[in-house]
Amino acid sequence: MADRFGSLLRQFRREAGLTQDELAVRSGVAVRTVRRFETESGSNPQLSTVRQLAEALALSPSERATLLAAVGQAAPLAEPSTPDSPVAPARPAPTGSVRYLTANERELIEAADELADVVRARWQQEEIRRRVHDPGPLPLRWRPAGAELTDPDAPTDLAGALDGIVACYRRVPSGRLVVLGRAGAGKSMLAVRLVLDLLNPSTAAGAVPVVLGIGSWHPRETSLHEWLVAELTRHYPGLAGPSRSGSTLAARLIESGRVLPVLDGFDEIADGLHRSALVALNQTVLPLVLTSRPDEYRDAVTASRVLRGAAAVELADLTVADLADYLPRTARRTAGEGATVWDPVLRELAERPDHPPAVALSTPLMVGLARANYSDATGRDPAELLDARRFPTAASIADHLLAGFVPTAYRRRPLDRAVGLDQRWSVEDATRWLRFLATHLDRRRTTDLAWWEFGTALGRWSRTLVLGLFAGVTAAVVDWSVEGVAAAFGVRIGSGSWLVSGPLIGVLGAVLMVISYAVAVGRAVPTPLYLRISVWGGRRRPSAETRGRLRSGTLCGFVFGVCLGTAHRLLDVVTSRSAAALGTWVFDAVAFGTVYAVGVGLVFRVLGMIETPVDLGSAGRPADLIRANRALLAGPVLVLAPLFACFIVAAAEVVDALDVGRPFGVDLDWAPSLVVAAGLVSAIAGAAGYVLGMTPWGHWLAFARIWLPLTGRLPWAVVAFLEDACRRGVLRQSGPYYQFRHARLQAHLAAHDRGRADPGGQPATASGHLPPGNLV
Repeated sequence: MADRFGSLLRQFRREAGLTQDELAVRSGVAVRTVRRFETESGSNPQLSTVRQLAEALALSPSERATLLAAVGQAAPLAEPSTPDSPVAPARPAPTGSVRYLTANERELIEAADELADVVRARWQQEEIRRRVHDPGPLPLRWRPAGAELTDPDAPTDLAGALDGIVACYRRVPSGRLVVLGRAGAGKSMLAVRLVLDLLNPSTAAGAVPVVLGIGSWHPRETSLHEWLVAELTRHYPGLAGPSRSGSTLAARLIESGRVLPVLDGFDEIADGLHRSALVALNQTVLPLVLTSRPDEYRDAVTASRVLRGAAAVELADLTVADLADYLPRTARRTAGEGATVWDPVLRELAERPDHPPAVALSTPLMVGLARANYSDATGRDPAELLDARRFPTAASIADHLLAGFVPTAYRRRPLDRAVGLDQRWSVEDATRWLRFLATHLDRRRTTDLAWWEFGTALGRWSRTLVLGLFAGVTAAVVDWSVEGVAAAFGVRIGSGSWLVSGPLIGVLGAVLMVISYAVAVGRAVPTPLYLRISVWGGRRRPSAETRGRLRSGTLCGFVFGVCLGTAHRLLDVVTSRSAAALGTWVFDAVAFGTVYAVGVGLVFRVLGMIETPVDLGSAGRPADLIRANRALLAGPVLVLAPLFACFIVAAAEVVDALDVGRPFGVDLDWAPSLVVAAGLVSAIAGAAGYVLGMTPWGHWLAFARIWLPLTGRLPWAVVAFLEDACRRGVLRQSGPYYQFRHARLQAHLAAHDRGRADPGGQPATASGHLPPGNLV
């Protein structure tokens, strides 16, 4: 259907005698968007974009209807909502004459269109991975929440089902909807369905809905606007680029009302901050959707007031009839009777709807786990759930389903390779690694597994010492290699033995890494760089982030030079047993430090000039972001490390030629062989140290790819394992993060790894309460 839209658009444009550029100027739609609609298959334009194009082409009513039908809408083009609607078009509605949009408006329209495409594609793919429509979605229903949880001015007759979520949302004048439900009730499933339905071409209009996990927000430290901008750029890196007005595209989209925040997991906000978060939300009139477990939201409302203008709905439990309609369709039928393993269980549950299995299977999460444990596995009979002595309560059944999920997911089947599953991982190994990841997240009080934070599984000083060890070994090996090759050709570097200088340089590298990491990084870890290298399209004015790296890099370069100059004289003392004057030591160290500081500053300045923000649709998945950060380092290291080495050699020659030490009575004695060797060693070892200690990909390499696998806590092929876990449904992806299928599964694995569980049968977090759930 999108191909037909492109053909019609091209035909109408040619009949109007317009070029693609002219149509872009008239409609306010970016020219590359017009070109994409006309040439690429699979384009999925928003209804408001189609309206702009039709108005710019001055189409007749019949032509408009034809163009609209090509995107799945049978009625003539019309405004999808009133100006007071919460999802009224964010773009200016066309009037009788064509209004030429400003460059700022065209930029925001283009960014919103691209964001809508990326959001739609991402969540459609994730729904496929999670088998939401296989064999069909569970029948989620909701009812109005209590009057004490709803604003008095908001509508209260909002009962409905999954296919009516858009209609329900549009009945709320403020555009503020609160979705409540207990853990595993399907709140996030409903939020994602709302997003995809709002982005459907036949109903799309106005702001682009974006799902963001609100659990990471600290309302006392960060304003809602700042947090929204940061999260939007983290999930959609291309929006970190500057807009024509100076601020980022993410900030401009939010300020212009072109983003509808769908804030998932209000209950995941840290204990004691729910009231502050609700107060901050009430200080804005921003349309939004908020999901939460009822208790946390009710407590915040009791301490404060309800979300201003918001209607609240609460998800209902699944019934036995719902189970009877869904579960048999997920299992094989016997050849003779045509029955499934679920039929005897469902017959008994129909007679006893208060039986523990019926209570346990009243949420989409538990139904999904039951499907994985029994429908997807061969030789397992769900009738065991009816054993009252083995499973006396619904909580015991929930624990049983959680405990059996990972072993079932990693049980080898004949068709694993055919469906793209990796058979390298045994059940025991996969379970051990997943428990480690769950415990790691539990200690950090989060559900977001960030690939750049794997090193935080170690304490701060343990992490620092590991990096120091890697840096020391690297520096020693590099020095041995350079001096060994030189010795093989009969070139002597300095007065000492290369066998002695290697360990000394290694110790120097280790000490420098420990000091630099402690000063420049501290408790935090380097966050991903949403950049790419572009020689001609880079930024000529350094950003604040670039200036910060320039300052810290120059400081580290000076410290490294001082240490190297000191090591040079120390090596002379060790080998020749004669000490130079104190003034010579100091001047040598300062001279080395100055040269290296200028060299490192030059490298970081050049790097800042060729970096540019990534495209909107790129590096959205964790694996993509890992590759992008690796590529961002590979090119500059290969180019700038030799540049740095050449600069050191040239600068040293200039210092030696000028004989800058003579006025102070100091003979620097920088032999050419020493200078060349120092330049090579410092360029290679320094680049390796910077990558390992100061970049997110370096941390990923040091800890996730080397240290944690070496100590048995992760597999060597970490990315392959995480991606395979997503295909098996154990993990999922949310922007740059991996997450467990549900927070209850994470808590169960973490509690088992700690050797404890909540007495009530539900795994507890370190804070003592069950973490909230997200999506089935």
